[in-house]
Amino acid sequence: MNVKSGVLIFILCITLVSLVSAEENDTEAFKISKAYTCLENGINNKTTITLSLQESVFGVLALGNNVKAVQKLDSENRSMTSNQTCWPRSACTIKETAQALLAYRVLGRDTKKIENWLLSKSGATTGLTWFLEIDVEDHAAAVCHVKYSSTDYTLAIGPDMKLTSDLLGPCLSIVPSGYWLEIAPSCLDYSYEVSCNKDFLTTLLYKQSDSDTLFVSPNTQSKPADGTTNESITSRCFKNDASSDCDYEGSLWTATALDAAGARVTSYVPYLAAFAESQEEYFPEAFLFKLTGGQDYYTRLIEAQRSRQFWEAAGSEYNRFYDTALALLALQKKTSVAEVSNAKNYLLEVQGANGCWDNNNFRSTAFILYAGWPEGRPGGSNGGSGDTPGPGSNASSVESCIDASSAYSCVESILQCIDAQGEELRNYDCPGTLFCCSKIPVQPSCASLNGNKCSLSEECTGTPRDSADGQCCIGSCVPRTQPSVNECEDNNGFCTTGSCEAGETEENYACVSASETCCVPEGTGTDDASSSNLWLWVILLLVLIVVVTLAIVYRKKLQMMFHKGRRPETSSSSPIMVRRPSFPPSSPAQSYGVRPQPAAQARRPTSQVDKEMEETLRKLREMSK
Repeated sequence: MNVKSGVLIFILCITLVSLVSAEENDTEAFKISKAYTCLENGINNKTTITLSLQESVFGVLALGNNVKAVQKLDSENRSMTSNQTCWPRSACTIKETAQALLAYRVLGRDTKKIENWLLSKSGATTGLTWFLEIDVEDHAAAVCHVKYSSTDYTLAIGPDMKLTSDLLGPCLSIVPSGYWLEIAPSCLDYSYEVSCNKDFLTTLLYKQSDSDTLFVSPNTQSKPADGTTNESITSRCFKNDASSDCDYEGSLWTATALDAAGARVTSYVPYLAAFAESQEEYFPEAFLFKLTGGQDYYTRLIEAQRSRQFWEAAGSEYNRFYDTALALLALQKKTSVAEVSNAKNYLLEVQGANGCWDNNNFRSTAFILYAGWPEGRPGGSNGGSGDTPGPGSNASSVESCIDASSAYSCVESILQCIDAQGEELRNYDCPGTLFCCSKIPVQPSCASLNGNKCSLSEECTGTPRDSADGQCCIGSCVPRTQPSVNECEDNNGFCTTGSCEAGETEENYACVSASETCCVPEGTGTDDASSSNLWLWVILLLVLIVVVTLAIVYRKKLQMMFHKGRRPETSSSSPIMVRRPSFPPSSPAQSYGVRPQPAAQARRPTSQVDKEMEETLRKLREMSK
């Protein structure tokens, strides 16, 4: 042991401390702070001309009152040149106006004019086929009457719930299966009154005209014998112009924005739900779960996560970053869900060195922060989901919904509340993703819905629906199919409909869909190795600290050992110098087994070796402080 060895140990300790500090700086909070800084600097370095409307909208959603983003957003408001409050100024669209509505709510501005403009774009949907279902309790035979357009028609219901009638008029016809009444397209504006001589219930069913998937309206009505229910069809969408077709993506964003503003949007759900199957590229499951809170949409959303890392819709109109942000936005209240944690960890792993995502795409970066880490916004915010209250709203109340009144209840879906003739109470709190309702919904039994209870080994081929005795399948229960083999995921990769990003390599491993590409992160498994190496260094540092501590405690004995090793060999009977006790022993026999020598005689001159040893031990003591 010499001075050079001590210096080498000192440098090693400093290096280990630096590695530990670097790991601490690699925390989630540090990375998110870096992302916000990257986004803010990126927007501030642009002019209002080079900054796009999408960048400004999502920039406001993420950053709040950022001067440059707000200036661009305001400059694209058509109200600056006309009486219309919509975006963009050159040619207003419902999608970008709805997104601007969310941004203005984050800024705390009055959004009434924006809401009115969007509502003026509402129109009737086309392309849906509607059915009227009548079920009798306990599946008893009954006679019912259906009245519409001032005319009453009679029909019989058998024990098997099949309908028969000689005359139903121009608007109704019995479907081939015999269970429902199909409503003619020209009769969707009529109201249908139903009464039966037994306890009964009624509901509406609908489907896309060229699809076999059937949807059940949540507004089920039940009445005792000789009571009357009233069924009317309210199915609407949003259009960019009165003469144009429904805009599906625009309707998704508009319904979401208006819902955040407190408007009722239940009449838009049938259109969004029925056409979701043919509009997969817009990731409708995320919007529909946010709008309805339905368990079916939640299940689909969770199952859509790819490789337990991110979301990317089939044939996505955007990319994995946009779609993952969309899913996180829908799941903002589901903070304990594993899929949310997985997605956030994935995003932190693929984050750019400067803090941004998607190759410095500011819209993607802003959307990810707005949806995934809204609490990190400069100045703080509780409105990351777009539910920030506007002027005049009462956001201070956080009283529990259940404690507020025994007549209130927490429900999974807003539609459940409306079905019970109740209203959503936004000023009261419910756990998780539940909504506070002014009424307590009474759910029908699965049997009364003419449905089936599927076992754990079965899956529903129809429409799952909540009932009083659990989830009910309006359709058939069939054995669950085994998941498709995904060779890509088995080799630490993931499948994407787009191209591989930087830091990923394209491999020839098979995906479930032939149109997908298998991307494998470069250096897969290096994170685990790096983590293992770090722990090795930490263990080494701890061992080193223990060694240094022991060296300080037993430094005198170490001196003796070093001195003995350096003295020239003589005879095995050479006397050994014994250190005098630092305190007077009670008797010579209790000291070290030899006769103590006078202090002056026991002491010997300090040699060059002693000085060198003392200097080394001094440096070790300094290192241990």
